[in-house]
Amino acid sequence: MPAKKSLYVTGFAALAVALAAAGAIAQSTPDKQLLPGGRYSMIPVDGGMARLDSETGAMSICKSKGADWACELMSDASAALKAQVAKLETDNKDLRAEIKRLEDLIGLGDKKDGQDDKRAERPGGGFSLPSEEDVDKALSYLERMVKKFQDKIKQFEGGHGERNKGTPL
Repeated sequence: MPAKKSLYVTGFAALAVALAAAGAIAQSTPDKQLLPGGRYSMIPVDGGMARLDSETGAMSICKSKGADWACELMSDASAALKAQVAKLETDNKDLRAEIKRLEDLIGLGDKKDGQDDKRAERPGGGFSLPSEEDVDKALSYLERMVKKFQDKIKQFEGGHGERNKGTPL
């Protein structure tokens, strides 16, 4: 039994030493950003360095300004295109919502439960075509108005007698 116990203690001690060594190596390893092939790549260019961020794709131009270095983002046509596409997608979504709202407003929206046709119910009444009776009333009114207008023209022509022998209206 004592031999087995010493084997366990030796194995445990070896494991502890291995973990401690791994921790020490991990602490002494430089940051990913400083390693070759890390997040940033630096390329010499006229008047400074170009810096590429491999995670975002952003490019900067870095120049010496006195004792300091400063990096400024370079203009990126793809970022402008991405922003324009995002704006167009938002506009498209807004326009589709407005079309749906207007279709519902005039009665072309989707059929609701209990409706026979495609007209949407709105508070205060929905959009509907006039009935035959309404059309007949409107035509009758128009006919009476034209007849009254003609009567007034005849009255005007006949009322002035001999003075008005010109061309009739």
